[in-house]
Amino acid sequence: TKTPPPKFGQFCIKGTHLCTRDGKPVQLLGFRPHGLQLYGDFVKKASFKWLCDDWGITVFRGAMYTADGGYIENPSEKKKEKEAVEAAKELGIYVIIDWHFFKDGNPNQQKGKAKEFFKEMSSLYGNTPNVILEIANEPNGDVYWKRDIKPYAEEVFSVIRKKDPDNIIIVGTGTWSQDVLDAAEDQLKDANVMYALHFYAGTHGQSLREKANYALRKGAPIFVSEWGTSDASGNGGVFLDQSREWLYYLDSKNISWVYWNLSEKQESSSAFKPGASKTGGWPLTDFTASGTFVRENILGNKDSTKERPETPAQENPAQENGISVQYKAGDGGVYSNQIRPQLHIKKNGNATVDFKDVTARYWLNAKNKGQNFVCDYAQIGCGNLSHKFVSLQKPKQGADTYLELGFKTGTLSPGASTGNIQLRLHKEDWRNYAQSGDYSFFQSNTFKTTKKIT
Repeated sequence: TKTPPPKFGQFCIKGTHLCTRDGKPVQLLGFRPHGLQLYGDFVKKASFKWLCDDWGITVFRGAMYTADGGYIENPSEKKKEKEAVEAAKELGIYVIIDWHFFKDGNPNQQKGKAKEFFKEMSSLYGNTPNVILEIANEPNGDVYWKRDIKPYAEEVFSVIRKKDPDNIIIVGTGTWSQDVLDAAEDQLKDANVMYALHFYAGTHGQSLREKANYALRKGAPIFVSEWGTSDASGNGGVFLDQSREWLYYLDSKNISWVYWNLSEKQESSSAFKPGASKTGGWPLTDFTASGTFVRENILGNKDSTKERPETPAQENPAQENGISVQYKAGDGGVYSNQIRPQLHIKKNGNATVDFKDVTARYWLNAKNKGQNFVCDYAQIGCGNLSHKFVSLQKPKQGADTYLELGFKTGTLSPGASTGNIQLRLHKEDWRNYAQSGDYSFFQSNTFKTTKKIT
């Protein structure tokens, strides 16, 4: 039977964006396994189908390890890569054929084998729009873009482009694919090249995002072909607040991402707990904290060709009136039938403000469900609070609804605070929220100042 075309058709690069042929930006979201030769049991059409239907993935990265029993030692392992491609084709999603080295350090160490591998892959799939090729996973050590990585890439490109004229090719960058700024300064001359950026939320933060910003300003397209909720070891954390900050950033820049890892290995970055099925059908109890978080964020971005919504804002946010909002999560669970924000609202500066002029908006995804509001406790009195839920005609990033909290009487003098306000929200049908995608939510068991309650 004829396989369906991939969801977005043939890709091209427009500016720094991965785009459809007609120029519409696309954000691909998906997974990669721990390694095709190590956890290949997860690389089956049945598991892919479940990830498509239940999670909404649009891309899978097939990590063809060069070492650890991979291609160099056992070239027959490439059959699992081919199996991944065929499954992706049948399901209409995309697949990254990843030449996955990191212990080797310098891509030139196995350049001959890489050219051999990509000659075969481009011959097989040069006319298959589902395929993206990644030619250098994580260059590291005494390796530099201009001296080592770029010349290697130019040789491998020359092999690929003989058979595959236009599929996207991703190229790794120095320092385990973090030095995108070096590639941005001296880019490859190919219309459909992207540069890999890898991060682990517990290790990498704003300084790496600044590198990405620099590369984007230079016109270098970025693809996050690997990231994790853990630290860089793969087994420290889980760092969900930092992961959430990264995903907000990637969404705002329309950067595609692939999460590591699709396995049941006993480490914090794994998506599944030990004993999970290899063929799909996973109940929620099979997911680790990382798996739950990633699934919710993929589901929250399922329509990944839509225009990126604005960040929630208010015409006169509390912070502009010399007021700060402190927040903690009364219930840290991201998947629950209640949202329990706790707030302190504090007056800064030298002027007293009338409570009637103060509002605070908590932004959430209500999914078109009616909402109920409960004040469990307020130091200033629950009877002194007013509230309303407002559904947005045009959803924003991380929100289709906001709760606006107001106050009836009183004033807030300089340095004073409302004291603790403990709220509880639930849907009329008591169905669960997936809070990890909500703009105002973050996990904290202590009060922290936030600008995401406006």
